[in-house]
Amino acid sequence: MIKVRPSDIIYIEAEGNYCTMHLSGGYRQQLWFNRQKFIAIINEQLSTEKPVFIVVGRSFIVNITYIYRVNPIQGDLVLYDSANPSQIKLHASQEALNKIKEQFFKI
Repeated sequence: MIKVRPSDIIYIEAEGNYCTMHLSGGYRQQLWFNRQKFIAIINEQLSTEKPVFIVVGRSFIVNITYIYRVNPIQGDLVLYDSANPSQIKLHASQEALNKIKEQFFKI
């Protein structure tokens, strides 16, 4: 059993049949289920709250509070964690990053 506050999750990286959860402060936790299962768990547990996570392409589920910069032209999504002052650069398709920009303005 793992108990994590949603605010501590920076992003989830899908890797085939499992995911790696990247937490604030540089911690990582491997989860033995796929991305779809993780999305279902998030939707179930956070259904009454304002959206916290956003799906980025096929590989990432990102906590929107950590988004620092979205650059669709270069294919970069930059996240910032103040608990471990460094930037985290994720690469995604231009289409996926444009969708983030659209969704971000709706929130």
